[in-house]
Amino acid sequence: MKKSFLTIFILFLAAVLAVFLYAVWQVLPMQLRAPKELFVVSKNFSEAEIIGQLAKKGFIKNEEAFRWALKQEGGGGKIVPGGYYISKGMSAISLAEILAAPPVQKWVTLPEGLRKEESADILQKELGWDDRRRQEFLDSSKEGYVFPETYLLDAGLSGKEISGIMSDQFNEEFSDQFEKYSGGLSLEEVVTLASLVQRESRNAREMPLVAGIILNRLGLDMKLDIDAALQYQLGTSKDWWPQISSADKSVDSGYNTYLRKGLPVAPICDPGIAALNAVLLPQENDYLYYLHDSSGAIHCAKTYQEHLSNINKYLRSL
Repeated sequence: MKKSFLTIFILFLAAVLAVFLYAVWQVLPMQLRAPKELFVVSKNFSEAEIIGQLAKKGFIKNEEAFRWALKQEGGGGKIVPGGYYISKGMSAISLAEILAAPPVQKWVTLPEGLRKEESADILQKELGWDDRRRQEFLDSSKEGYVFPETYLLDAGLSGKEISGIMSDQFNEEFSDQFEKYSGGLSLEEVVTLASLVQRESRNAREMPLVAGIILNRLGLDMKLDIDAALQYQLGTSKDWWPQISSADKSVDSGYNTYLRKGLPVAPICDPGIAALNAVLLPQENDYLYYLHDSSGAIHCAKTYQEHLSNINKYLRSL
């Protein structure tokens, strides 16, 4: 009887030890030694998708074991989208510790139509910049060429390096299209016009129409009378795009298209690819005027009298 009990006890201990060793094995590194690699967590990935990617790419042996290790980390072990440097030579516990910490590289989205100061504000907030790095970005950036995009950026890069990444992105996205362009405008003129189209349009669909109307006015040597250009001149950190008053229209500025003919002296914002392409391929039309009603719908006119009628119909009734 005693021998039978001892045998059962030994078998029980062996089973417990086997389970323990198996559990330990599940969290051990996939390899003894391995270099660090960049592992990118997309902005729209769920935790299950992230863990699945770790398993698929050979960083972990067992998804449940890693999920357990992740829960041991502070804050519930939530993985934030971004870039992390991890290795197949790390245990599941070490991996969980790194992935539960702030990422080395962060996703930053710069929307279309911002002036570079607004982009600098976003970068400063998302990357934890001090004022010096923010100013370095501004000094290195040219308005119109900070390409609107979602970037995965190393927080340790300088403002000048970040500016270079965005300028390179502009060239990558637009250089081929511009090389095929034969419309007669210089690159700076195209970007300047695209910046007006970006700020004057409510959606990408109407951008070729707006570009065509502005080009019609330029072709007739008419003043453009565009608020957005003057807003750029008058904008401050309190309000980068202030409402324009009648008195503002007499301000002496190269951005005042109510006083001077032609395009503003430089771009007024960073246009997206849709606005840039709209300038290269504008919609041919006979319109010279346009306005947007309270719902955002655009209304165009061929003559000033028709434009006044649209103003009375769609704006003064508000």
